[in-house]
Amino acid sequence: MVDEPPVEWDSETALRYWDNRHAAVDEWRSGGNISFDRGTNAIIYAIRLVRITEAIGSVTSEAAPLRVLDAGCGRGYFARGMSSFGHDVDAIDASPTAIEHCRAVSAGERYAVSTLSQWQPSYLYDVVFSIDVLFHILDDDEWRASVANLASMVRLGGRLLLADHSAEEDKVWNPSQKTRARARYVELISGQGFADLGFHPNGDPRDPIGLHAFGRVA
Repeated sequence: MVDEPPVEWDSETALRYWDNRHAAVDEWRSGGNISFDRGTNAIIYAIRLVRITEAIGSVTSEAAPLRVLDAGCGRGYFARGMSSFGHDVDAIDASPTAIEHCRAVSAGERYAVSTLSQWQPSYLYDVVFSIDVLFHILDDDEWRASVANLASMVRLGGRLLLADHSAEEDKVWNPSQKTRARARYVELISGQGFADLGFHPNGDPRDPIGLHAFGRVA
């Protein structure tokens, strides 16, 4: 069984909670909504994969694949999806249990244990996306560092896709979830040479999350 998130939520307790959760429940509920059943989570995951693909575009090439980072990959659903489309995929997560699972079923993706703020590749990406991770980072300094680091890894002309709610104010939902105002994303990322490409809702009333999309222009 997975316990409820602890009231005192810091980086150490968060890592323990997610590591235990990835070990204890199925691949859908480990990273999806734990209150939903397997089928509902599977549908929502499929919708999100479509939204990511729409934001990236349908172009793919075996000779020149897009280099993609799944930041906070959980048990690897979106990373494997991108790989199946012919993209060259890196995927990171702070949970060693999640990464162990991903490596066991890898279809060619590269996986590493890392937080969003600490990942430092030796190259830039065409696409960086982070699904259902940033609103689980309650500490504002760590959230800001994570967003800034992800933005720094996108090449000129590339895309940055970050999942959160689209709202006018920050909101703390529970001990493990804090959504940020859309304006905070726009202000932080636009200052790093990106154009705001809008918010892409998932379009399911059970799932108010969508993608903040940005394109690097400078």
